[in-house]
Amino acid sequence: MRKGMCKLVLGSVLSFTAMNLEARESFDKYVAQLKTEAIASGIDAQLVKEAFKGVEYKARAVKADRNQPEKRKTLNTYLRSAVPEWKAQKAKKVYAKHKALLERVGREYGVQPRFIVALWGIETNFGSFTGNYSVISALTTMAYEGRREAFFKKELMSSLRILQEGHINLSDFKGSWAGAMGQNQFMPSSFLKYAVDGNNDGRKDIWKSLPDVFASSANYLKQAGWMISTRGEG
Repeated sequence: MRKGMCKLVLGSVLSFTAMNLEARESFDKYVAQLKTEAIASGIDAQLVKEAFKGVEYKARAVKADRNQPEKRKTLNTYLRSAVPEWKAQKAKKVYAKHKALLERVGREYGVQPRFIVALWGIETNFGSFTGNYSVISALTTMAYEGRREAFFKKELMSSLRILQEGHINLSDFKGSWAGAMGQNQFMPSSFLKYAVDGNNDGRKDIWKSLPDVFASSANYLKQAGWMISTRGEG
């Protein structure tokens, strides 16, 4: 009986190992294909090699995507969860702390600073939680998973462009499980469309530079139609 049980356990282990190996080989082939496509699209070959070195399949990212709530929230339900009283109070404090910078950016883009702060607070709790996933691994995983392959492949190629343009180092290129990045939680294609070098240092750093964070959010709001006078705010 014990011998039979050992054979059963060993067989299960070998079967599980074979399945894992097959899945790994499939993922590796997919990564190789992505690398070829990236180079063909104009991304530097050495950068592609470095970006995909150590890329991992993130099962937690797939689980997070599949576990998103299907029930739609009403505005009142959303506001209660997204903007609790403590966050509203914190928004007032950070507004006061960064008032000069916010008002300068607000004037430049014609957007009320309070909307910049509101977006900042909702997206990352004023920059305190921006995600710790490798953007390359997260986007590669989501593309490989396949449900929205075209979308995530586009975002992956956009992320490689961000690296090629030198806005952030690969080691610091972190984001959410879906690849949303920085204190604004821009997807890579949104970064390329809306991100701004707010402090004129040659980089669009929405991870650490508040001038870049605020200017990028203001530019996004401006292009989305939030062209509202800043007069009377304070």
